[in-house]
Amino acid sequence: MLVKNDHSFLCCNVPKVTEEYRVARRDEIAEAALRAFRRKGFQATSMAEIIAESGLSAGAIYGHYPSKAAIVVDVATRVVGSRIADLQHLADQDPLAAPPTVPRTLITGMRHEVGDPSVLLQLWGEAVTEPELRALVLDVILQLRGALTAYVSAWHQRTHGVAVDEADVLAAEQVPLLISAVQGYVLQWSVLPDFDPDAYLASVEKYLPR
Repeated sequence: MLVKNDHSFLCCNVPKVTEEYRVARRDEIAEAALRAFRRKGFQATSMAEIIAESGLSAGAIYGHYPSKAAIVVDVATRVVGSRIADLQHLADQDPLAAPPTVPRTLITGMRHEVGDPSVLLQLWGEAVTEPELRALVLDVILQLRGALTAYVSAWHQRTHGVAVDEADVLAAEQVPLLISAVQGYVLQWSVLPDFDPDAYLASVEKYLPR
């Protein structure tokens, strides 16, 4: 007689694959992929290298991710989620840090998590011709822009007593500059041999509007 209970499928006492197990396994695969991406970048890293890095079987990998592009999307989404968490941590502080200091926080977190910033430049380059990655990059920028806009608006309200509507307008004007500061860091770090990252961030903090 076939019996279904909380510990089996229809027979043989085969354990169920719980949602917690699936999440943990995806975390494991994403972390392995990120380690591989740090070494070679998104484009040069093959699925075979991700599989080898994870120590899992190909079937286990493909059971969670149908392609390398799907892994790239998940890893990049996790990275931007961490940066938004960084912003939330800043937003919980009193007083709030001035907006020109935010790029340093975002870049420091990115460097810690991703390692070589040039892997992001590779991702942007592939996004020009790869629709799935283009959609990812757009989503990442929109998420970051939304989080930054809320932060900058709150800073103007709490630091200068600006009304909400006016603060929102100021934030909408200033946030593209903050995003560009982060992107400019990635680009110049990747291609300029004499790039001075500390001097760059000091200039951002000195010259971007407050």
